[in-house]
Amino acid sequence: RTRVLLGVLLAGMLFLTGCSHLSVRHLERRPWRLSASDALTMQFWRFTYEVVPMRDAFGVRGKAYPVPGALPAWANHIDEIWLAAYLNDGQGRVLAKDLVVLLPRPLNPAEGIDFEFVLTPEDVGQAGALFITFGYRMVLSETTPGPNSPGGKPRVFFANEGALTRY
Repeated sequence: RTRVLLGVLLAGMLFLTGCSHLSVRHLERRPWRLSASDALTMQFWRFTYEVVPMRDAFGVRGKAYPVPGALPAWANHIDEIWLAAYLNDGQGRVLAKDLVVLLPRPLNPAEGIDFEFVLTPEDVGQAGALFITFGYRMVLSETTPGPNSPGGKPRVFFANEGALTRY
């Protein structure tokens, strides 16, 4: 009886996994355009980028800049940052993605963060337009505790925007 129940649960999990996909429908997106400069502003980061054709893939290169006034004024160091690019169809279904994890660094809004992604679609999706969007995960901190720091410890700020798994 227990084996039957475990078998049914396992089959159900496999079925749901087979029906799942990554979606960026909830994120700001831009039309996919080759060899044209563009920009996309998310909640905390603004991505300036260009899509370049490659053999069997697409390259996306550019810079990410903090959105002015969106981050806490005391945040002056990036403890952790991941950047992602997503090629997606009109329904937000992710067709290709790439992720880079960058080293910790001082937060310099004027300098921005350089990025390069390689997107290799496995499927062209449904007929219709293609789109690009970006994602990020970051942990920011202050390098020395300020007068408003809790318990004399440096403050930390976390934010994340990215693809979601849909069933």
